[in-house]
Order: sequence, then structure tokens, then C-alpha cells
Amino acid sequence: MKRSLTAFIGIVLMLAMTLALVGCNKKTDETVTVTAAAPTVVTQQVEEATEAQQNQSATQKATQKATQKATEKATKKATQKSTKKATQKTTEKATQKTTEATGSPVQRFQGRYGSDRCTVDVKGVANNTVEIHIYWASSAWEHSEWTMSGNFDEDSKGFYVYYSDGVRKDYKFNDDGEQESVETVYSGGKGAFRFNGNKMTWDDHAEHIADGMVFTK
Repeated sequence: MKRSLTAFIGIVLMLAMTLALVGCNKKTDETVTVTAAAPTVVTQQVEEATEAQQNQSATQKATQKATQKATEKATKKATQKSTKKATQKTTEKATQKTTEATGSPVQRFQGRYGSDRCTVDVKGVANNTVEIHIYWASSAWEHSEWTMSGNFDEDSKGFYVYYSDGVRKDYKFNDDGEQESVETVYSGGKGAFRFNGNKMTWDDHAEHIADGMVFTK
């Protein structure tokens, strides 16, 4: 009886050990399976991250290239425009200088001259003839205007224009800028304008209103 019990216990222990070994083998297989699957997932994630980084790098490169191209195009266009404008300005200045030095008196001396509140416009109307308009403001509400015409002539002192048809008119305005009155002060006035380079003087025989003044172009 004792031997049978011992044998039975031995069988039970063997069964228990067998079941334990089977359980261990199953866990080991599961672990191996999980461990084997892990590298595949990690590799896939790395590849996706690498691809995303490459796409981002390609986008940045394309954007940088497009920006650089646009900047170069804009800079080139601006440079061409600036160069063209500078060249045109230089040419016009050179032409004007040549004309002033070698052109007719009308070409050389026509234009606007000024001194303080007075401006003088000299306009060529024929080969050697000019019309002259003078605007002289005495205040915000009053100013005077002169008109005359004459031909260029030359003496030992240079070029001048003599006139004998001078007309002076005085204008008055109200606070709203509306003209209140205009008065013809005189007509048939005489005088002369003398030109020297970009400067001009006015010898007004009627009133000597501009004695000592120099008008600059």
C-alpha cells in the first residue's frame, strides 16, 4: 500500500512537471513571436519618418529655388528699369546742356525763372520770338500778372529781349478763393529782359519794380 501511494505521488509529480514545461515552452514561443515582430514595426516607422523628412527637404529645396528665381527676376527687372531711367535722364541732361550751349536763344533761354514770390515763364513761339508771363503774389488774396512779347537780340553784354507791349493786371480774391476784382494797371509798358546762363534780370521801364532782382531758372 505504501509503495502504491509513493508511485502515485511520483506520477502526479511527473505530470505536474510536464505541464509546467509545456507552459514554459508556450510562453517562450509567444515571447519569441512578439520579439520577432517588434523589429518589423520599428523598421517601418523609421522608413516612414525618413520618407517624411525627405519629402520635407524636397519641399524646402523647391521653395528655396522658386524664391531665389523670383528674387533674381525681380532684381534684374528693377536693375534694368533703374539703368534705363538713369540712362534716359543722363541723355536728356546732356541734350539739354548741348542745346543750352549751342542752340538758338529761344532753345537756350526758354523756361521758368523765379525769385522769391515772383515767377517768370519764357515761352518760345517762333524762331527768335518769345512770350513772357509774370506772376507776382503780394498776399494770399492779391497778386499781379504781366504779359509781354519780344525778339531775342544780342549786344556786347549778351542776349536780351526788348518789349513794348507790356500789360499789368492786379487780381483780388476773397477768403473762399473766388475772384473779386481785376484791374488793368497799364498797357503798352516797355522794358527788357537780359539772359546770362540760367539767370535773368528784368529792367521794367514802367515802374522799375524788379530793379536789383535776379531770377534763376
